[in-house]
Amino acid sequence: MLDHDLAAFIQSGVSITLAACAPGRLPSMSRGYACMPLDSDAIGIVLPRSQAAEALDNIRLTGRVAVAFSQPTTNRTTQLKGTDARIAAFDPADEPLVRKHINDFVPEAIALGTPEEMVRALLSYERNDLVMVVFTPTSSFDQTPGPKAGQPLLATL
Repeated sequence: MLDHDLAAFIQSGVSITLAACAPGRLPSMSRGYACMPLDSDAIGIVLPRSQAAEALDNIRLTGRVAVAFSQPTTNRTTQLKGTDARIAAFDPADEPLVRKHINDFVPEAIALGTPEEMVRALLSYERNDLVMVVFTPTSSFDQTPGPKAGQPLLATL
């Protein structure tokens, strides 16, 4: 189970990158548009299906994912991994969470000099193109640059 601090962090204005790999294939990645802790210990990552096709294929083959959550202005980064990932339909009732995530991320990118219009264009989407990847985190790592990078976050799971 995620502790309160980590759950809040992964739902804040962080950059979300989901990676998946299948045997014999190169890893594939997709930008996440929101993260939602679900009723069980699982979390959901919202992705644009059209941009995540290869990652989704890899998930179908292996169920394995690694998701990095990084705050651009501080470089604080956490990685969660899971082995039971599955693809679920996006519930349109969750669209306000996607809009909130994008609105929270925009100031992070602007602070680094990226124009708001560019950020919003990068994160534009069609609701019917969204899909959710659901998985139970089995391991977590501090990936913030520095001496603790790569260290397990044992207390969070």
